[in-house]
Amino acid sequence: MKEEESRLIPVHIFDIYPYPDAQQGLGAPQNFLVLLKGDDERVVPITIGHFEGQALAMAIRKIALPRPLPHDLLRSLLEKIDATVHKLVIHTLKDDVFHAYLMIQTQAEPFYLDCRPSDGMILATLLATPIYMSPEVIEAAGRVLEINDQRGEGEPALDGILESLEAPDVDPGAVHSALEDGEVVDDVPNFDSNKEGAVLGAEELVDPETGQPLSELDQLKAHLDWLIAQEAYEQAAKVRDQISKLEEGI
Repeated sequence: MKEEESRLIPVHIFDIYPYPDAQQGLGAPQNFLVLLKGDDERVVPITIGHFEGQALAMAIRKIALPRPLPHDLLRSLLEKIDATVHKLVIHTLKDDVFHAYLMIQTQAEPFYLDCRPSDGMILATLLATPIYMSPEVIEAAGRVLEINDQRGEGEPALDGILESLEAPDVDPGAVHSALEDGEVVDDVPNFDSNKEGAVLGAEELVDPETGQPLSELDQLKAHLDWLIAQEAYEQAAKVRDQISKLEEGI
Protein backbone atom coordinates (compact mmCIF):
# COMPACT_ATOMS: atom_id res chain seq x y z
CA MET A 1 0.00 0.00 0.00
CA LYS A 2 2.87 2.40 0.79
CA GLU A 3 4.40 1.82 -2.64
CA GLU A 4 1.02 2.44 -4.28
CA GLU A 5 0.44 5.62 -2.26
CA SER A 6 3.83 7.00 -3.28
CA ARG A 7 2.47 7.22 -6.84
CA LEU A 8 -0.57 9.26 -5.87
CA ILE A 9 -1.01 12.74 -7.30
CA PRO A 10 -2.29 15.57 -5.07
CA VAL A 11 -5.37 17.33 -6.46
CA HIS A 12 -7.69 20.04 -5.25
CA ILE A 13 -11.27 21.08 -5.93
CA PHE A 14 -10.87 23.57 -8.76
CA ASP A 15 -14.56 24.47 -9.05
CA ILE A 16 -18.08 23.12 -8.74
CA TYR A 17 -21.00 23.76 -11.09
CA PRO A 18 -24.71 22.98 -10.71
CA TYR A 19 -26.26 21.84 -13.98
CA PRO A 20 -29.63 20.30 -14.97
CA ASP A 21 -29.84 16.62 -15.81
CA ALA A 22 -31.73 16.45 -19.11
CA GLN A 23 -32.45 12.75 -18.61
CA GLN A 24 -34.44 13.42 -15.43
CA GLY A 25 -36.78 15.88 -17.08
CA LEU A 26 -37.80 19.46 -16.44
CA GLY A 27 -37.86 20.53 -12.82
CA ALA A 28 -35.64 17.71 -11.58
CA PRO A 29 -33.00 18.57 -8.97
CA GLN A 30 -29.71 19.73 -10.41
CA ASN A 31 -26.60 17.60 -10.43
CA PHE A 32 -23.26 19.17 -9.60
CA LEU A 33 -20.11 18.92 -11.68
CA VAL A 34 -16.93 18.93 -9.59
CA LEU A 35 -13.61 19.65 -11.30
CA LEU A 36 -10.54 18.20 -9.56
CA LYS A 37 -7.19 19.54 -10.71
CA GLY A 38 -3.55 18.66 -10.12
CA ASP A 39 -0.46 20.50 -11.28
CA ASP A 40 -0.99 20.13 -15.03
CA GLU A 41 -3.66 21.57 -17.33
CA ARG A 42 -6.03 18.63 -16.96
CA VAL A 43 -9.09 18.41 -14.73
CA VAL A 44 -11.04 15.33 -13.73
CA PRO A 45 -14.80 16.00 -13.85
CA ILE A 46 -16.93 14.08 -11.36
CA THR A 47 -20.71 14.34 -11.28
CA ILE A 48 -22.29 14.21 -7.83
CA GLY A 49 -25.88 14.44 -6.65
CA HIS A 50 -27.95 17.46 -5.75
CA PHE A 51 -27.72 17.13 -1.96
CA GLU A 52 -24.01 16.28 -1.99
CA GLY A 53 -23.27 19.16 -4.35
CA GLN A 54 -24.99 21.68 -2.11
CA ALA A 55 -23.26 20.27 0.97
CA LEU A 56 -19.86 20.49 -0.77
CA ALA A 57 -20.44 24.06 -1.94
CA MET A 58 -21.48 25.04 1.57
CA ALA A 59 -18.41 23.36 3.07
CA ILE A 60 -16.11 25.19 0.65
CA ARG A 61 -17.79 28.52 1.36
CA LYS A 62 -17.82 27.77 5.12
CA ILE A 63 -21.59 28.19 5.43
CA ALA A 64 -22.88 26.67 8.67
CA LEU A 65 -26.47 25.77 9.56
CA PRO A 66 -28.12 25.78 12.99
CA ARG A 67 -28.41 21.98 12.96
CA PRO A 68 -25.70 19.55 11.78
CA LEU A 69 -25.89 17.83 8.42
CA PRO A 70 -24.78 14.16 8.14
CA HIS A 71 -21.20 15.11 7.23
CA ASP A 72 -21.04 17.54 10.15
CA LEU A 73 -22.17 14.69 12.40
CA LEU A 74 -19.43 12.41 11.04
CA ARG A 75 -16.82 15.12 11.56
CA SER A 76 -17.94 15.58 15.17
CA LEU A 77 -17.84 11.82 15.73
CA LEU A 78 -14.27 11.57 14.40
CA GLU A 79 -13.19 14.44 16.62
CA LYS A 80 -14.92 12.87 19.63
CA ILE A 81 -13.03 9.57 19.25
CA ASP A 82 -9.78 11.43 18.53
CA ALA A 83 -9.49 10.09 14.98
CA THR A 84 -7.61 11.91 12.24
CA VAL A 85 -8.44 11.71 8.54
CA HIS A 86 -5.06 11.79 6.81
CA LYS A 87 -6.15 11.73 3.19
CA LEU A 88 -8.89 11.06 0.65
CA VAL A 89 -7.77 8.90 -2.27
CA ILE A 90 -9.79 8.53 -5.49
CA HIS A 91 -8.09 5.40 -6.75
CA THR A 92 -10.19 3.65 -9.39
CA LEU A 93 -12.56 4.40 -12.26
CA LYS A 94 -14.58 1.32 -13.18
CA ASP A 95 -17.70 1.22 -15.37
CA ASP A 96 -17.87 5.05 -15.20
CA VAL A 97 -17.95 4.94 -11.40
CA PHE A 98 -15.22 6.54 -9.30
CA HIS A 99 -14.06 4.64 -6.21
CA ALA A 100 -12.38 6.24 -3.21
CA TYR A 101 -11.25 5.63 0.34
CA LEU A 102 -10.39 7.66 3.41
CA MET A 103 -7.24 6.88 5.39
CA ILE A 104 -8.12 7.35 9.07
CA GLN A 105 -5.82 7.14 12.06
CA THR A 106 -7.17 6.26 15.50
CA GLN A 107 -5.26 5.78 18.73
CA ALA A 108 -5.33 2.03 18.10
CA GLU A 109 -4.38 1.77 14.43
CA PRO A 110 -4.84 3.30 10.97
CA PHE A 111 -7.53 1.93 8.68
CA TYR A 112 -8.97 2.55 5.24
CA LEU A 113 -12.66 3.38 4.85
CA ASP A 114 -14.32 2.88 1.46
CA CYS A 115 -16.44 5.89 0.48
CA ARG A 116 -18.08 7.70 -2.40
CA PRO A 117 -15.92 10.51 -3.78
CA SER A 118 -18.74 12.98 -3.05
CA ASP A 119 -18.89 12.11 0.66
CA GLY A 120 -15.12 11.99 0.83
CA MET A 121 -14.75 15.44 -0.73
CA ILE A 122 -17.27 16.98 1.65
CA LEU A 123 -15.55 15.51 4.70
CA ALA A 124 -12.09 16.36 3.35
CA THR A 125 -13.20 19.96 2.86
CA LEU A 126 -14.66 20.21 6.35
CA LEU A 127 -11.46 18.78 7.87
CA ALA A 128 -8.95 20.44 5.51
CA THR A 129 -7.77 16.97 4.50
CA PRO A 130 -5.62 16.56 1.36
CA ILE A 131 -7.11 14.84 -1.67
CA TYR A 132 -5.14 12.47 -3.91
CA MET A 133 -5.85 10.67 -7.16
CA SER A 134 -4.20 7.72 -8.85
CA PRO A 135 -2.36 8.37 -12.14
CA GLU A 136 -4.62 5.79 -13.80
CA VAL A 137 -7.77 7.74 -12.92
CA ILE A 138 -6.28 11.01 -14.18
CA GLU A 139 -5.16 9.32 -17.39
CA ALA A 140 -8.59 7.77 -17.97
CA ALA A 141 -10.82 10.68 -16.95
CA GLY A 142 -8.64 13.77 -17.27
CA ARG A 143 -9.78 16.51 -19.64
CA VAL A 144 -7.84 19.54 -20.75
CA LEU A 145 -9.56 22.62 -19.36
CA GLU A 146 -9.59 25.41 -21.91
CA ILE A 147 -10.12 29.05 -21.02
CA ASN A 148 -12.70 30.73 -23.23
CA ASP A 149 -12.13 34.50 -23.19
CA GLN A 150 -15.30 35.04 -25.24
CA ARG A 151 -17.40 33.94 -22.27
CA GLY A 152 -15.52 36.08 -19.80
CA GLU A 153 -11.99 36.75 -18.77
CA GLY A 154 -10.44 33.65 -17.25
CA GLU A 155 -13.70 31.66 -17.36
CA PRO A 156 -13.35 27.92 -18.05
CA ALA A 157 -14.97 26.57 -21.22
CA LEU A 158 -17.10 23.59 -20.19
CA ASP A 159 -18.41 22.65 -23.63
CA GLY A 160 -16.21 19.60 -24.17
CA ILE A 161 -16.49 18.44 -20.57
CA LEU A 162 -20.30 18.52 -20.61
CA GLU A 163 -20.34 16.62 -23.90
CA SER A 164 -18.05 13.96 -22.44
CA LEU A 165 -20.50 13.56 -19.54
CA GLU A 166 -23.36 12.93 -21.99
CA ALA A 167 -24.96 16.27 -21.20
CA PRO A 168 -24.96 17.75 -24.73
CA ASP A 169 -28.33 19.46 -24.26
CA VAL A 170 -26.99 21.66 -21.48
CA ASP A 171 -26.02 25.16 -22.59
CA PRO A 172 -22.47 25.68 -21.27
CA GLY A 173 -23.09 29.42 -21.18
CA ALA A 174 -25.86 28.86 -18.62
CA VAL A 175 -23.66 26.80 -16.28
CA HIS A 176 -22.03 28.96 -13.61
CA SER A 177 -19.83 28.20 -10.65
CA ALA A 178 -21.52 27.52 -7.32
CA LEU A 179 -18.60 29.30 -5.68
CA GLU A 180 -19.44 32.70 -7.13
CA ASP A 181 -21.26 35.33 -5.10
CA GLY A 182 -24.59 34.24 -6.59
CA GLU A 183 -26.96 31.67 -5.13
CA VAL A 184 -26.02 28.00 -5.00
CA VAL A 185 -29.68 27.02 -5.06
CA ASP A 186 -32.16 27.87 -7.80
CA ASP A 187 -35.93 27.50 -8.00
CA VAL A 188 -36.49 28.36 -4.33
CA PRO A 189 -38.75 31.22 -3.24
CA ASN A 190 -36.69 34.26 -2.38
CA PHE A 191 -37.51 35.44 1.13
CA ASP A 192 -35.80 38.82 1.16
CA SER A 193 -36.09 41.15 4.11
CA ASN A 194 -36.65 44.84 4.56
CA LYS A 195 -34.50 47.11 6.70
CA GLU A 196 -36.24 45.90 9.84
CA GLY A 197 -35.65 42.25 8.92
CA ALA A 198 -39.29 41.38 8.18
CA VAL A 199 -39.79 38.67 5.58
CA LEU A 200 -41.06 39.81 2.20
CA GLY A 201 -42.44 37.81 -0.69
CA ALA A 202 -44.21 35.24 1.48
CA GLU A 203 -47.73 34.83 2.79
CA GLU A 204 -48.21 35.92 6.36
CA LEU A 205 -48.15 32.93 8.69
CA VAL A 206 -50.66 32.58 11.53
CA ASP A 207 -50.78 30.67 14.78
CA PRO A 208 -53.14 27.69 14.18
CA GLU A 209 -54.53 27.94 17.74
CA THR A 210 -55.22 31.68 17.97
CA GLY A 211 -55.48 32.59 14.30
CA GLN A 212 -53.25 35.58 14.99
CA PRO A 213 -50.25 36.40 12.81
CA LEU A 214 -46.97 34.91 14.03
CA SER A 215 -44.32 37.24 15.31
CA GLU A 216 -41.57 38.27 12.94
CA LEU A 217 -39.14 35.94 14.73
CA ASP A 218 -41.49 32.95 14.58
CA GLN A 219 -42.15 33.58 10.89
CA LEU A 220 -38.44 33.56 10.20
CA LYS A 221 -38.01 30.32 12.15
CA ALA A 222 -40.85 28.73 10.17
CA HIS A 223 -39.24 29.81 6.92
CA LEU A 224 -35.91 28.44 8.10
CA ASP A 225 -37.46 25.02 8.74
CA TRP A 226 -39.07 25.09 5.29
CA LEU A 227 -35.84 26.05 3.52
CA ILE A 228 -33.90 23.29 5.25
CA ALA A 229 -36.59 20.77 4.28
CA GLN A 230 -36.20 21.96 0.68
CA GLU A 231 -32.40 21.63 0.96
CA ALA A 232 -32.08 25.34 0.17
CA TYR A 233 -29.15 25.64 2.51
CA GLU A 234 -27.65 28.88 1.30
CA GLN A 235 -30.89 30.81 1.68
CA ALA A 236 -31.42 29.03 5.00
CA ALA A 237 -28.09 30.40 6.19
CA LYS A 238 -29.21 33.94 5.34
CA VAL A 239 -32.47 33.49 7.24
CA ARG A 240 -30.52 32.02 10.15
CA ASP A 241 -28.43 35.22 10.25
CA GLN A 242 -31.62 37.31 10.36
CA ILE A 243 -32.88 35.20 13.27
CA SER A 244 -29.61 35.66 15.15
CA LYS A 245 -29.79 39.44 14.74
CA LEU A 246 -33.37 39.54 16.02
CA GLU A 247 -32.57 37.30 19.00
CA GLU A 248 -29.57 39.44 19.90
CA GLY A 249 -31.86 42.47 20.01
CA ILE A 250 -34.38 40.81 22.32
